[in-house]
Amino acid sequence: MLWNNKEVDYLNNNYSNSKDSQISKFLNKSALAIRIKASRLNLRKNSSMYRENLQLNESEEQIIIGGLLGDLHCRITHTSKNARLEGGHSNIQLGYLQYKADLLNRLKLSIRFGRDGVYYGSKSFPCLNQYYSMFYFNDRKNVNLEILNKIDRLGLLIWYLDDGNYHKRDKCSRLHTNCFTYEEHLIMQGWFRQKWNILPSIYSFKDQTGKIVHYLSFPVSETMKLHDLFKDFEIPECMKYKLYYNHESHLPKSIPGVLVAHN
Repeated sequence: MLWNNKEVDYLNNNYSNSKDSQISKFLNKSALAIRIKASRLNLRKNSSMYRENLQLNESEEQIIIGGLLGDLHCRITHTSKNARLEGGHSNIQLGYLQYKADLLNRLKLSIRFGRDGVYYGSKSFPCLNQYYSMFYFNDRKNVNLEILNKIDRLGLLIWYLDDGNYHKRDKCSRLHTNCFTYEEHLIMQGWFRQKWNILPSIYSFKDQTGKIVHYLSFPVSETMKLHDLFKDFEIPECMKYKLYYNHESHLPKSIPGVLVAHN
């Protein structure tokens, strides 16, 4: 399809911040023709340039790394060369999901409601590829000292709120790190001892398939040391039941007792 100079000028001036359908209507050319010509002119949408140039700040990185140690997932679909984030929570944890979505707002997260929970996902970004490479090997999420040494108190808080729980009766906590191997649990155990002077134990059990899995358990004194690291943070109301210093006053008002012993 032939393009005259006026049409090319219009495309140059409007492609980055206008919808293809609008340009198509004005120029009386198909949307496919618009995209082909824009590609030949090396034109890009502002949204594309935004994604390619985005650099994450320290807080965003902590939310992502802490989340990936917990319930967050990072993946690259067959239709994209860049990674995206995906996660979900129960309906009663909607406030926590929104808390994370607000902190990661530059990743353009979308939220959808399902029958069994609330889910969120980001757009694909080049800056997320490093986290996919960092955490995944042979389609399995891994943990190592390189990852753990990147975590500060914010990242640890997100990891705990995602995967931790507090037992009212025993006054102790667990991290449900079931997806990691026993060798990886030894690494995590040593990291907690060396960096935070917190001494978790490793417990094992058989899951429903008969596979032996593991988790980190924090006795009373270590639970208090762990939770004390989070006292300076503004914790979403729906997650305060996971912290010993809020548990007694918060739990009876907002969450059924049957959920205390589960993540």
